[in-house]
Amino acid sequence: MTRSMPPRRHQMRRVRRRLLAAVLLLGAALGSAWIAPPSARAHVEIDVGDGQYVMEVGFRDEPAFLGVPNAVYLHLEEFATGGAEPVEGLAATLTAEVTKDGQVFSPPLVPTGDGTYEANFVPTATGDYTFRITGAIGDATIDESVTSGPTTFNSVEPLSSIEFPLQRPDTGQIVEGVESARAEVATARMLALGGIGVGVLGLILAIVALARSGKPSPVALPPTNSGEPSGRLIR
Repeated sequence: MTRSMPPRRHQMRRVRRRLLAAVLLLGAALGSAWIAPPSARAHVEIDVGDGQYVMEVGFRDEPAFLGVPNAVYLHLEEFATGGAEPVEGLAATLTAEVTKDGQVFSPPLVPTGDGTYEANFVPTATGDYTFRITGAIGDATIDESVTSGPTTFNSVEPLSSIEFPLQRPDTGQIVEGVESARAEVATARMLALGGIGVGVLGLILAIVALARSGKPSPVALPPTNSGEPSGRLIR
């Protein structure tokens, strides 16, 4: 005859199992949070105009990939008593600048509604980009720069990270290949021109030598009479 476990002991065992499962889940969550590196935020928010406005800046499409059309994303809201309200009509008073490796590009800001503006461009290099917003919002002067990174917004990644099944060469490799081919063509052209010049010079020298070899040599003439009497009488 099988003895059944008392209800109280059975209930305590179930409680222990649940506590153990909860501890294991908590430990796994803490371990993954400790090991995983911090990821970049999608956008960064900046208070401007003495805290009257909040500006959200980043890539329009994130993650951003090399050679894929993207844009500077800008969203502006004004703090009011009833909450934040979108700010419209700033495309003519604000300017967006994109900086990468010392080069600056200023695509026009285009309003898309609800206080959102976009400045379209195609990133052609991987890495970090700097977005600068300048101009005015009402009486407030704006001049803010944000660079992509772990605490701001995503950097540009190579397209090969999502290509499947074949990976195409990136833009930098294509440009390097084109420049290398141009250099090789220029070198071959110089060598060809040099070879033609040497060939023409050799042909000229050969013609001169042939002309000299065919010229008749001077013939020795007998001595002429000097006009003095020879002492003989001619009859």
